[in-house]
Amino acid sequence: MDILEQLISQGHQKIYAKGRDLFVMGDQADAFFIILEGWVKLYRSTREGEEMIIHVFGPGEEFAEAAIFNDSRIYPANAQAIENVTVLEIPRSFFIQQIEEDSRFALRMLGAIAMRQHYLVQQLEQVTTRSAPQRIGAFLIRFCRREKQATEGWLVDLPYDKSIISTRLNIKPETFSRALAKLEPYGVKVNDGHIIIEDMGKLIEFCDLSSQETPC
Repeated sequence: MDILEQLISQGHQKIYAKGRDLFVMGDQADAFFIILEGWVKLYRSTREGEEMIIHVFGPGEEFAEAAIFNDSRIYPANAQAIENVTVLEIPRSFFIQQIEEDSRFALRMLGAIAMRQHYLVQQLEQVTTRSAPQRIGAFLIRFCRREKQATEGWLVDLPYDKSIISTRLNIKPETFSRALAKLEPYGVKVNDGHIIIEDMGKLIEFCDLSSQETPC
């Protein structure tokens, strides 16, 4: 039995409705999660009551695995379904047992956590040093469809609500459309509600992205 089969056999599949919390900051960290379908936002609230989104996780991604290693063993943030979501909940006991029995498993998990930290650092760098149109452009590139349309270009499906995207990118929701419009000279077109990247190379150059940040 490989590690994926073991996770499936030991995990508990759960469904959370849109808007429901999977856990809140301060809850005991008894499990981590793998998303099978849907999207989950990890966030904290500021003293002023504003929401700060740390990251948004999608299908195939895992989250909260680092929390179960903390001495305090509590979740350091809130996790909420931003649409109906199905997750596989992996108990901490199984996770710790696997690490103790299989050093390769431990190394793989450490590698995954390190990659996640690297990605979060990249996101922080984008938010602090790039303009709003550049941030939106990088987001569009990440979620463009891999198959290229023969006549139009790369079709982008926004994975979740624009208000959440705006918060994630540290952009005011009311300025999102204006910032998106500023990408037109760099090969981005909005047509009947669909976002199309007509010139991928020009957009990548404008957003100043490395090859590691361009999955399309």
